[in-house]
Amino acid sequence: MRVDQNIRRDIITTAYYGGFDSYTTSAIPTDTERYIYVDPDESEAIVADDEGKYSVFDIANWFLKKGEMTHKKLQKLCYYAQAWCFALKGYRLENTDFQAWIHGPVSPALWERFKTFGYNPIRIRGNFSVRISPEDEALLEDVWDTYGENTGNALEALSHRELPWIEARRGYEPDERCSVTISPVTMASYYNSIYCGE
Repeated sequence: MRVDQNIRRDIITTAYYGGFDSYTTSAIPTDTERYIYVDPDESEAIVADDEGKYSVFDIANWFLKKGEMTHKKLQKLCYYAQAWCFALKGYRLENTDFQAWIHGPVSPALWERFKTFGYNPIRIRGNFSVRISPEDEALLEDVWDTYGENTGNALEALSHRELPWIEARRGYEPDERCSVTISPVTMASYYNSIYCGE
C-alpha cells in the first residue's frame, strides 16, 4: 500500500446524538473535535502528528456507512484500522488509543459516544461526508474486506487470540477490568508478522 499524506476535509455538519435514540445516530461528535482543513487545490502534503491523522469518529462514520452494526463490532473495526495503519504505514490513523478491556480492544472515546446502544445496532442518520485520503480509504476497504462480515463477538474472540491484547492484559484475570493501553509498537510488530502482502 502506498502512503499519501494529503488530507482533504470539508466542514462536516454536526448531527444530533440522542442518548435515548437507540437505533440511529452518527459518530460525528457534538463537541468540538480537532480537524485539519486543506484547500482542495492545495498539493502540499500534511504530515499527521502523534494526535492521529483523523478523528476516531471519522473512521467510525466510514464503517457505519457500510451498514448497521453493533457497538462491539464498530470498536473492533476501528481497532483493526488503527493496528493495520501502524503496521503497514507507520503512523497513527485515529486520534485515540485502544485499551485492553474484557471484551477486546476498546477506544474509551468511542465507547463513551455509543455506550447507550448496548447490544443494539447502530445506524447512520442524516447526510454527511467522510473525507479520507484515497490511500487511507484503501486501507479501510482492506480492513472491511477482511473483518467486515464477522460479528462483534467473532472479532472479540479473534482479538483475544492476538498478542497486542494479550500482552496488555498480562497479569489481569479474564473478567477483571483493565485500562492498559494496547502498545502501538506491539500492534505494528504483530500485524506486520501476519501480513501476507497486498
